[in-house]
Amino acid sequence: MNCISRNCLLLVVLTCLFPFFVFAEIPAGYYDDAVGKSGEDLQKSLSTILNDANDVGYNGLWNLYKTTDRRSDGKVWDMYSDVTNYTFGTDQCGSYGVEGDCYNREHSVPKSWFNKQSPMVSDIWHVYPTDGKINEMRSNNPFGEVGSGASSSKNEFSKWGKCVTPGYSGTVFEPNDEYKGDFARTYFYFATRYQSQINNWGGIFISSYPHIVGWQLNMLLRWHEQDPVSQKELDRNEAVYDSRQGNRNPFIDYPELVDLIFGDSRNIPFMPDGGDAPYIEAPRNGSTVDMGIASVNSSSSVTVQLSVRGRNIESAVSVEVGGNDSECFSVNRRELTADEVNNGTTVELAYRSSVVGSHEAVLEISGGGLKSPIIVNLKGQAIDDFVALPAKDITKNSFVAVWTPKSEATDYELNVWYDDYSSSAPEKDILDVTFSSKPDSWTYEGYTNIESGKLRLGSGSDDGSAISPVVDLSADDVSITVEASPYKTTDNSVLYILVDDEPVDEISLPEGTVTKTIPFKGGTKSSKITFKAEKDHRVYLHSVKVKSGGGSTPVVLDGYPRRVGDVNEYMVSDLTPAVQYHYTVTPYIGEEAQSVSNTISVSTWSAAVDDMEADRVLIFTSGNVLHILNAPMNTVASWYTMDGRLCGSRILHSEEVEWELPEGIYIVRVVSPSLQNTVRVHSSR
Repeated sequence: MNCISRNCLLLVVLTCLFPFFVFAEIPAGYYDDAVGKSGEDLQKSLSTILNDANDVGYNGLWNLYKTTDRRSDGKVWDMYSDVTNYTFGTDQCGSYGVEGDCYNREHSVPKSWFNKQSPMVSDIWHVYPTDGKINEMRSNNPFGEVGSGASSSKNEFSKWGKCVTPGYSGTVFEPNDEYKGDFARTYFYFATRYQSQINNWGGIFISSYPHIVGWQLNMLLRWHEQDPVSQKELDRNEAVYDSRQGNRNPFIDYPELVDLIFGDSRNIPFMPDGGDAPYIEAPRNGSTVDMGIASVNSSSSVTVQLSVRGRNIESAVSVEVGGNDSECFSVNRRELTADEVNNGTTVELAYRSSVVGSHEAVLEISGGGLKSPIIVNLKGQAIDDFVALPAKDITKNSFVAVWTPKSEATDYELNVWYDDYSSSAPEKDILDVTFSSKPDSWTYEGYTNIESGKLRLGSGSDDGSAISPVVDLSADDVSITVEASPYKTTDNSVLYILVDDEPVDEISLPEGTVTKTIPFKGGTKSSKITFKAEKDHRVYLHSVKVKSGGGSTPVVLDGYPRRVGDVNEYMVSDLTPAVQYHYTVTPYIGEEAQSVSNTISVSTWSAAVDDMEADRVLIFTSGNVLHILNAPMNTVASWYTMDGRLCGSRILHSEEVEWELPEGIYIVRVVSPSLQNTVRVHSSR
């Protein structure tokens, strides 16, 4: 054991450092550019702040550690082992054979994930001093949670082995509970500072906001809550800021930022002064409203209802359209009262052009005490072709289908349908693997190797194959989703997919990353899937997801398709609330049908609360907030994308619950021992 136990050490640190850092303040103005922003915009603004830093160089880390990672007894603070007692400088690795030999520089975000690029490779916020041997055992595996029988450092302080965290089954490294929150906030820092540079990296970082893959993000959020900011982190925050690198970790300064960027409060702006300042919740600053497609042959404008909602607004707010193509766009109200904005209101945007082409403008919301204007980008496209347009006048029971005029058309046929998910089994995840490392449960043949967080199949002289463990593919609605890319664009790469040694599909990979979903029938309860590349046609395999269920059957509404005459819009009525419908339009010249239009999807509003029966669960959205009322205790609520992919689930412990959903259309399924209810909902800001 250490000469000083960890618990005692923490007391010593608190005692020694309390007088110096309890009064430490965040530098005035450091986070000013992030105030009032939310979600992705907040992350981007913090990224700019955090990148105002110096690259100390990889060798420069040794000196920084002497102040940033020094225990109260002057020794190196090691977060991977509890038996080390290293002296700065003299105990640097060097060679090592066992735990306790020496300390080195551990990239908590493995450098292979970002190709050893600068400044990431020498960013002290994620490169910690740790025991060399345990660093080696961690390898480039992601953080995760392991089950019984895992390998470990002495005293089982750190562990590694097969992941039991939902969503991943490969090898992971589990740090001690004492430091899980530290590493979670490290990863939140990393995803935020480098959000603009993350592009098809390996490991758990992804190019889309919030830049951490789902299974890992859920775990890190849990770690952040279970292990709050410690005095060690507070002290390190000051030491790094005072060092030559010179930046801070905002998730230590303001732990609530985690929820504002990565959690359930992404639409709430960052207000470190207590939240009394005026701000706009919706629309988001920098967001874009796509007005869609308009016909130059129509005198009618395309319209969109935009929600405007703020807090602490002090006076009237101005709403103005400007920019290059401002003459193509308009807003029906140019001034809103403070009460209207604070209580939430809507304005109607309109788009029309007599000139074919794409058009852009901006909507500026200002005044009311706002520190700076909210800028919303507007865009639209004017065409001279026949297309179906987005529906308008949408209610809980009806909508108006709209389309452009067709030259010489004398009649139009409208078809309306919905997707029935009730006859399909619930979605079931069968396999979900990201190849940041080689899963132990898979087998490999020929040349296979992990490179930059991807599994390479094949070399210049050998084929390469990865074979899954036994999986149940006996359902009739199995799908296999593969993400892959070529080793080189000159390789003419092809990924072959086989089930039980029978060919299923082959994916050509000329360049870039390709994601393909393959429907499959004919498997067994003990099938194996093989992914193969031939020599000289090498492939990078990024991820594999296999699922069953979550499918749908199209159901055409009674009375459709129907001829509606020489008109350019038609009301569709007697619909069900909170359902996504689809429509197409076919022009007729006389009795000769022309080419069918594109497909438009539209969701009816949710039923009003007072329509609810006393013993019925009500599921509806208000903006981007999902509401579930009358749910029994221990009900499970799950929500899915419209193509059946599971987004998340919760166990409900009260009759009335609500939480935010990202924008989009979702299927929400509520299940308890006494009920099962499924609806479609529309989440919008």
